[in-house]
Amino acid sequence: MLCMRKIYAVGISPSPDLISCKAVELIEKAPVVLIYDTDFPFELEEIIKNKRVIKLKPGFKDPNVIEENIRTLKSIDADWGVFLEIGDPSIRNPLFYHILGGSEDFEIEVIPSISSVTAVFSRLGIHVRHFCMLGSEEEDLLNNLIDKCDLFVIVNIHKEHAGIFKRLKEHGYDVTFIENCCNEKEKITHEYTGSTYWIIAIAKKDLPERTL
Repeated sequence: MLCMRKIYAVGISPSPDLISCKAVELIEKAPVVLIYDTDFPFELEEIIKNKRVIKLKPGFKDPNVIEENIRTLKSIDADWGVFLEIGDPSIRNPLFYHILGGSEDFEIEVIPSISSVTAVFSRLGIHVRHFCMLGSEEEDLLNNLIDKCDLFVIVNIHKEHAGIFKRLKEHGYDVTFIENCCNEKEKITHEYTGSTYWIIAIAKKDLPERTL
């Protein structure tokens, strides 16, 4: 009997126009396609047309949801599949942490793509030498880095952690939000609306040049 052993974490970029040939090839060959049980910043119909699709729930740290995801995967009668991730799946590894909770029951191979972070830089016309990236929940890390890093990229933004942006502004950072980057519903604003999960914030501040 077949059972799921290997999952390709396939980056489908922030927009269907930017999906790599490798990603398209794997999706076409895959016996099963795994996706989030949630909305996406663009329509998936063309990408997963005529495919067997199974939805998994983002569990974050909820052990019950993670266990349900693992049971679902183990019940699939295919020995491999692809998990579709917006942007590049190597950044913060959503499949490993949010879906599987760090479980090592499955072999995971990452198929890289255009990162949502670099896409945001391009859309905002930012040329980057260095930056600090963190989740909106990582307030302690921000406190250690604030006024030391001139450019923050904030991802995994949730309403309950929106206070992080007030703190950045209090320290003189200019904060820009970009929703649904590179898609029809793209929106660039200086205020957090909380209207979608597909949002990245860029916080910039001019700092004095440092000499080593």
